[in-house]
Amino acid sequence: MLVDHIIIGGGIIGLLVARELRKKSQSSTIVLFEKSPFLGDMATGRNSGVLHAGLYYPTNSLKHYHCLMGNHLWDELSSELDIYLNRCGKYVFATNTKEKTILSELYKQAHKNKVPNISQCGPAEIEALQSFVNIEDAFFSKSTGVLDIADAVKKLELWLEKNDVHLLKGDQVLEIKKEKTFKVTTEKESLTCENLYNCAGGFAIDLRKKLGLDDFESYWVKGNYVRLKKEFYNKSLLYPVPQPELKGLGVHTVFGRDGIIYFGPDTEDTTEYDHKQSDQTIEKMYPVIKEQFKGIEISDLEMAYCGIRPKIKKCGNVYSDFFIGTKEQHGIDNYLEFLGVESPGLTAAPSLVKIVTQ
Repeated sequence: MLVDHIIIGGGIIGLLVARELRKKSQSSTIVLFEKSPFLGDMATGRNSGVLHAGLYYPTNSLKHYHCLMGNHLWDELSSELDIYLNRCGKYVFATNTKEKTILSELYKQAHKNKVPNISQCGPAEIEALQSFVNIEDAFFSKSTGVLDIADAVKKLELWLEKNDVHLLKGDQVLEIKKEKTFKVTTEKESLTCENLYNCAGGFAIDLRKKLGLDDFESYWVKGNYVRLKKEFYNKSLLYPVPQPELKGLGVHTVFGRDGIIYFGPDTEDTTEYDHKQSDQTIEKMYPVIKEQFKGIEISDLEMAYCGIRPKIKKCGNVYSDFFIGTKEQHGIDNYLEFLGVESPGLTAAPSLVKIVTQ
């Protein structure tokens, strides 16, 4: 059977690619394969849910551009599909003189990146936070928000089903062959398509190897979250300044519409793509939490969840930006790939997928 479009991967990128394609054409046949029984059950559903403002990323990188654009586009998307989004903002804080220098450089970078709605905190704001964090200085990012990821995935799934996009869950792609068209063989199906979209997240590199592309390799970083069993500050997010040696932004607060506080993520390299948390997770994370946040005892914490970040290397070297692979990069007609879509991938997603209609 020949279809117009096949999308591999049912995370936020795959779902939004399907939506863009359907908005472009009401008559095309669109099929999405997701190997999990549920959509958004891998990296998409296992992160902080934070919509970033664009503070951290090298100016003019894809992460910088698409984070700024995606942050804005989520307002439109959440309004159209009635997705819960809380523009709570976040404080980025320093705990000592050394960190104040890092904070100052980050504030300059944010201005260089033309991030809207950032402001230095005055003495009154800092004093108000001193009951919760060890703080000497801070700035506030008003454009940062929290998205209900499960709500977003469900609303997108309902929209796609209503608009005749075929969502084939629990079906893993086994083989891809490219001749004039793509032949995609899964555990349950064998289809051919004119256009193929690789949105497979942590497994996107394995997928592209089936097309003979081997210039990228993947590596995974696990991020754990722990839940706080008592009330804590939840009007805005609290972020320490990122340390240079970290693979992420550092352990910070996270909360959803219920207001329950989570701390995370930490970062640990892993070769296993599983979502098991070590029995020592809390013990390992507690010293960092205690150093940054006040009034938290180890007995106040319980295990929550973890996610896997799909990081990439190109020709053996760490590739720290997103990579959108078109024919110009890989030489294959009608094949589009999204590689290394980790943080701020959730924020950037509505902007990244615009390429399918360009």
